[in-house]
Amino acid sequence: MNFIKKYRNFGVYCFFGFLASLINIAIFDVSHNYFQIPLWIANTIAWFVSNFFSFFVTKLYVFKSEMESFKKLFQEGLIFLVSRLFSLIFDDIFMIVAVFIFPWNNLIIKAIDQLIVGLFNYFSSKLIFNYNNRHLIEKLKSLKKKESQDEI
Repeated sequence: MNFIKKYRNFGVYCFFGFLASLINIAIFDVSHNYFQIPLWIANTIAWFVSNFFSFFVTKLYVFKSEMESFKKLFQEGLIFLVSRLFSLIFDDIFMIVAVFIFPWNNLIIKAIDQLIVGLFNYFSSKLIFNYNNRHLIEKLKSLKKKESQDEI
């Protein structure tokens, strides 16, 4: 039972990450293979849609972070997307290089890419939505305020 509690977030994240990856792969497939959109543009479109989905399910179901205010939702969303920009850059570069180097189907390469990107995204999401980290950030902010008040 402790094992399930300890790894609950990771398990739920894997489930929703799998769904986000399916969305990503499906949108990439349709836009690149059927509509002939260039690889990096199709990959970026797929990234955007799957990350929009991923933000809300990660926030609500994985880390159970409440929607306290629009301002907080916007801040978390912005931080979430900025952290994911690093995975987008990796994602685009990996896809372009791998498709030209390996004679595999681009969907196989996309699936491998999604596994690698998914692990990075889990750890960055954990930093954004995890309450323990949020308390640490709040403590740092209060220390900063206290220091500025002490200077006055």
